[in-house]
Amino acid sequence: MAQETTWTDDICSIEHPAGREKGSSIRLTFAGGATARLDASKARDRTWADVLESLQDRHQPAYIEVDPKTRFVITLLLPLSFLVKRVHEVPEGGDLEVELEVSHAKHYLRRRHPHFESLRKILDSARRGKTPVLVTESLDNSAIVDVRAAPQK
Repeated sequence: MAQETTWTDDICSIEHPAGREKGSSIRLTFAGGATARLDASKARDRTWADVLESLQDRHQPAYIEVDPKTRFVITLLLPLSFLVKRVHEVPEGGDLEVELEVSHAKHYLRRRHPHFESLRKILDSARRGKTPVLVTESLDNSAIVDVRAAPQK
């Protein structure tokens, strides 16, 4: 069975290698059992390890994308908890504009997203039930890449 290549989850453990030589990796284990690696010789990956340790300390999840062959992290994003105020279709293209409570930014769920319908249903359900969701957006264009129910604290 192939492992997932994207997920949002809490970090269980971060294992650092003894050194930073080429080929050494930082091993990540997530609450759902997924594993990933960071390259200990790369500054960006060491910084990401620091970010993940901070999230772990605060019991906050991370959104991760990994290379399916190497299991190295290629994207790290930070999901944020929001209440959904409004979801409406944009006239051209059928994308959805999502208004999130406390955010003044524009947020979009793009129709071309491979999980468009399931994410739309989560957003609609959260709006109707006034329940918080974790929303993860891309860094470059306010496109929503993941939505899931926020954990009950």
